[in-house]
Amino acid sequence: MTLSDTFNYKEGSSFDFSDAPIYRKTAALKKSDVEVATEPQEVVTVINGKEETRNKAETGDHIITGAKGERYVIKAAKFGGLYEEDPTDTSRYISKNVIRAIQLDENTELTAPWGEKQRAAKGGYVAQRVDNPSDIYLIEEGAFKATYAPEQDGQDRSGFASRVQTGRKGMQLG
Repeated sequence: MTLSDTFNYKEGSSFDFSDAPIYRKTAALKKSDVEVATEPQEVVTVINGKEETRNKAETGDHIITGAKGERYVIKAAKFGGLYEEDPTDTSRYISKNVIRAIQLDENTELTAPWGEKQRAAKGGYVAQRVDNPSDIYLIEEGAFKATYAPEQDGQDRSGFASRVQTGRKGMQLG
């Protein structure tokens, strides 16, 4: 993305997720990549040198460093619904997040669930949480491919943590 790139604004509700494939977040978080905010602060999410969004972390919110070095906020009240401690490795969290996702065919901007504008270039993804359909947000293409995998119908989810593999920089990828 460059400063001259244009983004088409869309409402999250304008996307039809009814037939969208389902993906599970397979990336685990090292606990060292999770910071708990000790005071309110603004967090700017930057991927590939480009600002994607901004969010305000309040005291107790989790600031995550993602697969591409990007930093983002997960509100304290949401963290436990999205991550749990890995029972096989207490130095990391495993994701419980399952989404429907559609690959973007144009540069897109929307208002993210945290109330700020979010941008993703063509090839990125618009995601909708399966357990909270009003939670619609964008994921940069490389970050999506590094952290999500297609959900298999009838997949045995027991022992999910043991199937997560080690990837780049100790980030856990499936």
